Amino acid sequence: MLYLKNIFSFVIIWFLNLSVFVLSTTINTEQFLFDVQKLQLENFITQNNALIFLGFAVTLTSFLLVLFFTPFIEIYIQHYFRYSFYVLINLLSISTIFITFRIYGYSRFYLLLYLVLSSLVFYLNDKNYFLRKVLQLYKKIIQTNV
Repeated sequence: MLYLKNIFSFVIIWFLNLSVFVLSTTINTEQFLFDVQKLQLENFITQNNALIFLGFAVTLTSFLLVLFFTPFIEIYIQHYFRYSFYVLINLLSISTIFITFRIYGYSRFYLLLYLVLSSLVFYLNDKNYFLRKVLQLYKKIIQTNV
């Protein structure tokens, strides 16, 4: 069930990343596509595939940073400032990927909205909110089928 919880959170955050790219009208991934062209992978990476890849990279980086930094923070900070910890992780991951792949022109409003919502998803994932909802739904389905 732990894997299901993490997969569900991963998909939600990935969708939020894709939303930032799609809703930003002036998003510019030309430098990233130029770098891909240098590697002679332009047949595999189109504009849409690039956005999907970048969203996946930001999400994966967020999850890896959470796994990496969780043991290093103190219990007090982890318990009382957990939401700000997730904001920091999401900000670090999105800025790392955007700087590394030279992504420009994203909407600051949608980026801030992404930071708030993705941090909320991490926080709810930590509290097993999604897992409880899925188990409640599963119990209802079982009861109606019996």
